[in-house]
Amino acid sequence: MPLEKAARTSLEAPKSSTPQWLQGMFVGIGLLAIGNWAASRYASGWTSNNVLDYVKSSIDGQNTESYGSTLTEPWSKINPSKELDFHDCFGDFQCARLDVPMDWNNTEPGNPRVGLAVIKLPAKVPVTDPRYGGLLWVQTGGPGSSGVDFIIKHGKTYQMIVDSDVDPSIVDIDYHSSPKYYDILGMDARGVNNTTPRYSCFPTTASRDIWTLQSDAQGMIGSSDDAFDYAFERTKALGEGCSRRAASGENVEDKLAYHMNTSPVVADMVEVVERHGQWREKQALASFGRFSKHEATFIKDRNKWIKGEEKLLYWGLSYGTALGVNFATMQPHRIERAVIDGVVDAEDFARGEWLTNLQDTDKILTKFGEYCDRAGPEKCGMYTEGGGQAISKKFEDTVDSLYSNPVGVPAAGSSAPDLITYSDMMWVIRQAFYDPIEFFPNLASLLNDISRRNGTSFAVAKQTSQRVSVPSKECLDAPPYTPECRTPGPETTPAILCTDGGFSAYGMNKADYKAYADELRQQSRWYGDSWAHIRMNCVGYDIKPKWRFPGPFSGRIAKPMLILGNQLDPVTPLRNAHTLASRWPGSVVLTSDSEGHCMISSPNLCMARYIRKYFQTGEMPPEDKVCEVNERPFIGVTKPPEEGEEALLAQLRSSARNFLE
Repeated sequence: MPLEKAARTSLEAPKSSTPQWLQGMFVGIGLLAIGNWAASRYASGWTSNNVLDYVKSSIDGQNTESYGSTLTEPWSKINPSKELDFHDCFGDFQCARLDVPMDWNNTEPGNPRVGLAVIKLPAKVPVTDPRYGGLLWVQTGGPGSSGVDFIIKHGKTYQMIVDSDVDPSIVDIDYHSSPKYYDILGMDARGVNNTTPRYSCFPTTASRDIWTLQSDAQGMIGSSDDAFDYAFERTKALGEGCSRRAASGENVEDKLAYHMNTSPVVADMVEVVERHGQWREKQALASFGRFSKHEATFIKDRNKWIKGEEKLLYWGLSYGTALGVNFATMQPHRIERAVIDGVVDAEDFARGEWLTNLQDTDKILTKFGEYCDRAGPEKCGMYTEGGGQAISKKFEDTVDSLYSNPVGVPAAGSSAPDLITYSDMMWVIRQAFYDPIEFFPNLASLLNDISRRNGTSFAVAKQTSQRVSVPSKECLDAPPYTPECRTPGPETTPAILCTDGGFSAYGMNKADYKAYADELRQQSRWYGDSWAHIRMNCVGYDIKPKWRFPGPFSGRIAKPMLILGNQLDPVTPLRNAHTLASRWPGSVVLTSDSEGHCMISSPNLCMARYIRKYFQTGEMPPEDKVCEVNERPFIGVTKPPEEGEEALLAQLRSSARNFLE
């Protein structure tokens, strides 16, 4: 939308997040960021299908099902247990379902239960080995993204970063300064993905898909003068419908709405950590027959389950930083190590305002022009003479042209006719700013096509990912809203963020919300409109959580936090990292001189080295350390790895191209 028109319109159409077509457009692209709830919106859609393809390609003979995120198997074959009972799954991983109360403060008999889906990449050494470092919990964003999916895709990257680079098969080492090797764990939070019960506001998956396609057709705020009115009423209706279902209590699943916010998830995390301590002790005791009495005593003492005192090693990304800070505030004695990566302002999040996210977003366009100019016409489809400023101008002009002149695409071959709109392009830009390494070249190619009034590749991408689901036989034979008809969907994210956000948006009128949307638009031309939709989801959401910790979020922990930030992050600006450090004495900010969301969006061996030291020895980087990345968008590798780091760089480059799952 032309900038001068931005001030006269507000907010996207009723889309609960990214359009359905975009979910499959760039393989591997997703929304890790807090508030960008496309990842949770289609946990059952494109995100999970990419993970599904990954698993299919690496596991022969695994029974798979494309709908239901990750895979229906093995979860349907694992009964929830009050202990962590791990089963081999997805090749090198282990899965468990932990039975916890829906309401942690309800001790009455008959309190509904939740079956948490937990996945673990086992350590390279057993718990009986003195080099076993413990359990590292890696929590992705959303809120509402799948921790299970994320670990399947990226668990090995995180393990490679935090583990010692000493080959674990080498046993002739000094155990007094021994290297450490970690379990890597992830979890689907309440209502999310493979955790049961699932939260849903639609009678069937097909009805949700129809709603979504209608929303996509209306376009983002600014795509028409009426977009705000459509979005406001449509989104409000969705929230009111969710609220009425929860209030009716017709199904036990609907009661979950009052227990999906961050505070109960902290309690879930405590239970997982405790039960992992129990599991660790059992594993050690079961091995005693292989050791001498002296060795067995050492192993027993080292692996003893310290009930009520088990510690957490944590790496939280995006919304995972808000969850980690909540945990550290509510359970400070349990934090042994904590990496906070892509920092959400927990105070702003708890107020439900979402006003501290977009301060650096638009600066990324300048970098697009700069890198494109350096790479030249062979690597950047938007290259034009005149330097980075001229390229950025061409970028803006091309996008603006779509506002009044969308590109019609005639039917050709198996493709139907289509229309490429301003709204379509703005969503692609939003995705690309998250992960410039992988998607700046894609974005440049699409923009170049559109500048020539060619929308063919764009149309193909849209149409190959759009769909309306066919209800399963079990759903056809069951009443609406019952478990047989529930699949993960967009409702998960507002169920978390609206109940976390102090009920500040509920009941806002259009005039007040337009003013709020305008404030966000002033912060960012490229993200302001779509970002404003996040809070809009709460306007009609009349569900107050049963238990909510309001903050403040500050304090001291045993080992200060290591806080990571990119110099230009589209939704978690670096200033948030420094604000967090000021609230937690002793914490240190480590900066990547890169663009994109979270450390993993750009291969950075320097940061990986400091993070490894932190987990191996507790050593912190120097204050105000800025790490140079090893790869730049369009250009490629700009800083070769040091000797012995080739494999780690290859792993980081791979994850940077798929990290937003």
